[in-house]
Amino acid sequence: MDTRTEIQVRFTDQERAGLTALAAGLRGVAEADLTEEDALVAALELALTRLIEDFEVPDPAARAEVQRARDDLRAHWTRGSATL
Repeated sequence: MDTRTEIQVRFTDQERAGLTALAAGLRGVAEADLTEEDALVAALELALTRLIEDFEVPDPAARAEVQRARDDLRAHWTRGSATL
C-alpha cells in the first residue's frame, strides 16, 4: 500500500536551484524521468546511509531510529532508479 503525506517545504533560490540540478543529474545517470521529489528522497536515503556508515551517532536510540528509517525507506522503495 502506497501512502503519502504532503508537506510544504520552503527553499531559498539557491536551495531550489540545487534540487533542480540534483534531479537533472539523477535523470541523466538513471536514464529515467525522475522528479525533484524523487531526487529529494534519494538525497534523504544517502544522508541516512552516511549517518550509519560514516559517523558515530552518540545516542543509541537515535542511531537505531536512523537505521530503522533507512531500512524501511529501502524496503518500500517506490522511486525506481532514483538512488545515489
